[in-house]
Amino acid sequence: MNDVLIIEDDEFKANSIRDLLTASGKYDKIYLVSSLVEAVDAVNKNEYSLIMIDMAIPSHPVVAGGGSPISLLTGGLEVLLEISSIENESPCIVITQFPDIEISGEFYTLDQATEEIRSQLGCHVLACIKYVEGCENWKKELTEVLKIK
Repeated sequence: MNDVLIIEDDEFKANSIRDLLTASGKYDKIYLVSSLVEAVDAVNKNEYSLIMIDMAIPSHPVVAGGGSPISLLTGGLEVLLEISSIENESPCIVITQFPDIEISGEFYTLDQATEEIRSQLGCHVLACIKYVEGCENWKKELTEVLKIK
């Protein structure tokens, strides 16, 4: 099983990540969820070869007539906490547009955040990568972390 879960609410960013992973030929299926509720449900049901997590995700999916979801700047950390609490062993990569991540009230650079998430949450985080629209650096970094071409 080489299944990937992408947790991302920005459709363009999600498609960019999916396209890169699909082009690698390394993964069988790629699933996309766009909210905290969907992400928690997905990680409780399955383990994945890889989970790509955005830090800022909405509380629930947008549904016509269902009210506006709450934007959660630390929604990705909530997903990581869930992964840790249920002892899901899926490796994770955080991919965010922010230069740092707040963990337990302190801000860490993305390099520091990788180790802090591992030590504080006990999650198997491979890397925290900064996504910049129109820039190739995130693709290069992701390619290197995953050892794909």
